[in-house]
Amino acid sequence: MILYSLPDWLMAMCVVGGIVGMSLIGYFVFHWTCQPKFTDDNKSVALTVLTVVATINSLLLAFLAVSVWQSFNAADDAVVQEANTVGALARDLAIYNTAEARDARQRLREYANLVVTTEWKDMQRGEASPRVWDQFDRMFAVIGTLEPDTPRRTVMLPEILARANELLKQRRTRLHTSESKVPMTLWMVVLLGTILTIGTTYALTPSRFHVSMLGLTAASTALVFHLIVAMDRPFAGEQSIDAGPFRLAIDNMNRWDTQIAPTPDTTTGKR
Repeated sequence: MILYSLPDWLMAMCVVGGIVGMSLIGYFVFHWTCQPKFTDDNKSVALTVLTVVATINSLLLAFLAVSVWQSFNAADDAVVQEANTVGALARDLAIYNTAEARDARQRLREYANLVVTTEWKDMQRGEASPRVWDQFDRMFAVIGTLEPDTPRRTVMLPEILARANELLKQRRTRLHTSESKVPMTLWMVVLLGTILTIGTTYALTPSRFHVSMLGLTAASTALVFHLIVAMDRPFAGEQSIDAGPFRLAIDNMNRWDTQIAPTPDTTTGKR
């Protein structure tokens, strides 16, 4: 969607300006073409209806905004959890310290790098990267070849396998959250409710005060729309979720390798 390629301020101007502009244009076109003559009783009924319609639409908008915000937080939490598991699995494999474990750890590092450099762009469109899936599966397959040759490694292997399976589950959760968006049916209901709310104000006689009130009503509704649109796609737009947790996990792997990692025994595969 083209809106998500825009800076946040420009997106806000497009959404808010578009809704306010269309509301005012519709107001003036309605009065210019129809030239209605509303009595005071008609206006009183219109304002009563406006109160009811606006209240219902406000509740719908509030529900939608909260739902989108919760989905955004869920996506952010999924990213953090997966990155944490990447870091924990990397440390377990480093301590296991066999040739196969080092190979699996390197493949895990490549997987995390591909998530940041390749898959993050795909998630902006709500898609997963087959290339990253292949890298994950190769890493998972290497972990499956680990054979414990000491009591310590025998104890560690179940934890490594459990973390690998947990990483798979968290990867699927992250990809699922990248596909989240407001259903079209809900969008249509809220848009129709907004049209009814704004349309009811057209019963007011054109004046500077009434035009100002119409503009304020449209602007306040448009601001909520901007919030919903900006948060609707967790991995798209300027306010999208960042890959920082994965970068931190990669940095920690590099730090471990350069400062802490034990020297492997290439003969026995032990420390």
